[in-house]
Amino acid sequence: MADYVQISAQISEAARARLDAYARETGMKKSRLVEDAIMAHLDALGTVPSEYLIPANVLVDEESWATVIRGIEQSPEPTPALHELMQRHALRD
Repeated sequence: MADYVQISAQISEAARARLDAYARETGMKKSRLVEDAIMAHLDALGTVPSEYLIPANVLVDEESWATVIRGIEQSPEPTPALHELMQRHALRD
């Protein structure tokens, strides 16, 4: 039999609400869901080379954020190649 320990973590209200809802809908115990999520995450981290990992949260300074916003607001029209790529992707779904 496996040994179990209790852990404590602070999570957002949104995450807690989703966890509670999923547990209610599926009947899965929250502890099982949390353990499965942790193990899957750690397995993925062990599988993917570190240079390909992207942080879940990226912090940018005001200048970088302004550049992102400009890129969104002033984005060029899609090229024919992009249209073709998106059409091929849409046909597979």
